[in-house]
Amino acid sequence: MKVFILTEGGKDIGIGHITRCTSIYQAFEEVGIRPELVVNGDETVRDLLKDKNSRVFDWLDDRERLFAAVRNADIVFIDSYLADYDLYEKISNITGTGVYFDDNIRIKYPKGVVLNGAVFAERMPYPNRKGVTYLLGGQYTPLRREFWEVPEKSIGDNLETTMVTFGGADIRNLTPKVLKLLVNAYPRLLKKVIIGRGFQNIAEIEKLKGNYTELIYYPNAFEMKRIMLESDIAISAGGQTLYELARIGVPSIAVAVADNQLTNIYGWEQVGFAERVGASTDEELTGRIRQKIELLEDNELRQCKSKVGRKVIDGAGCSRIIEEVLSGFYNDRIVLRKATQADAQHLFNLANEDTVRKNSFSLGKIDWEHHLRWLDQKLTDGNCLFLIVEHLGKFAGQVRFDVISTEEEAVISISLEKSIRGLGFSPFVINRSIEKLLDTRRDVKFVKAHIIEGNITSIKAFERAGFKFSKHTLISGRQSVVYERAVKDEPE
Repeated sequence: MKVFILTEGGKDIGIGHITRCTSIYQAFEEVGIRPELVVNGDETVRDLLKDKNSRVFDWLDDRERLFAAVRNADIVFIDSYLADYDLYEKISNITGTGVYFDDNIRIKYPKGVVLNGAVFAERMPYPNRKGVTYLLGGQYTPLRREFWEVPEKSIGDNLETTMVTFGGADIRNLTPKVLKLLVNAYPRLLKKVIIGRGFQNIAEIEKLKGNYTELIYYPNAFEMKRIMLESDIAISAGGQTLYELARIGVPSIAVAVADNQLTNIYGWEQVGFAERVGASTDEELTGRIRQKIELLEDNELRQCKSKVGRKVIDGAGCSRIIEEVLSGFYNDRIVLRKATQADAQHLFNLANEDTVRKNSFSLGKIDWEHHLRWLDQKLTDGNCLFLIVEHLGKFAGQVRFDVISTEEEAVISISLEKSIRGLGFSPFVINRSIEKLLDTRRDVKFVKAHIIEGNITSIKAFERAGFKFSKHTLISGRQSVVYERAVKDEPE
């Protein structure tokens, strides 16, 4: 599968786009797909891309190079404030599925998926247009891998540590202004100040450093997570970092460094997580920040805000985005039909494939005659639903449900052809097949999956399809786990 992610960033416009596009890149990696990041940026972004499949060039200007690269791609994400409608339309026409990041209904997008993970984005007046799907609100906030799972944050009794973060470039030169306020007004407050690679004001900041100031240069996502966990409050720009702060649960004072952040910050204020102080150009900015710091000295208020942030942003936004996009892409490409004896050879070959045998409860190769008898028994068993997976008209795998009527449950078994593994098929096929099961078996309340303990790929696929760990067990002498899902549950 060919997936591209187009974005922009650098010392003049910041790296917020690259940060959230990195999260999408990582989410595709989790399902076995390695996309390509194409960035319109300067030298400051190259270090951010060093471990990724990427290229850097001005794709807004060199459109022929861009179109040649993405033509016939399966999925293309675009995260831009600069691209015009013609570029979006061309991408939509020459690729399978276009996915467009949006923050403020910037343009009327062509057919594809519009993604806005901002708080209250679902309340924005997006037009109802044929061929356009919307993924809106905090449940679709993309966060970097380090923020998918986070520990419970401890809220101290006293306000002792603040984090100051204005993006990777501090394009409004706010860090020195805020640091000067903190040094003068709160000399004994520990200040953790983030310095990005695009900063042009490092010397000015270093002159303001005092005994209670820690300057942190070019932190990666893991280090940012650690600093957030150590901080009682944060003073932050209103972009992507604000969502990471909410995920950790750090009560925040938010400053809009760009017009598009005003709505975002207002939403966070309304939901009860962030304190809004206005735009970076406000002459009363530092005074308002001081007022908000004094407000956040209240331990109970900080505890409340921390809980709100963690509730709104649960860290699963990326997985939801990928599942929605892949499901939409596969919807017209995958067919599930009932198995017949004519499928015997395909099923026999799949069952004896090395990886399938390795992850089966019986390791030995299957005999042809035994296979035919087994298949005949399954096809005539009223408590078995045996489905064939077809991709673009070709055999791609099988899904089988063995129903246990007395327990109101069905045990699912799935195996896919080697050629399509690692393309994110499994969760989609699992969910679609459960829908097929319910068409004929309304008595089934739970679906269970028995998985070899070391089969991490299968475990992740079932987790992405909404299954939860139930127990450890021993099947045919092999250590296994049981995952289950109530059939009325919506997959996460």
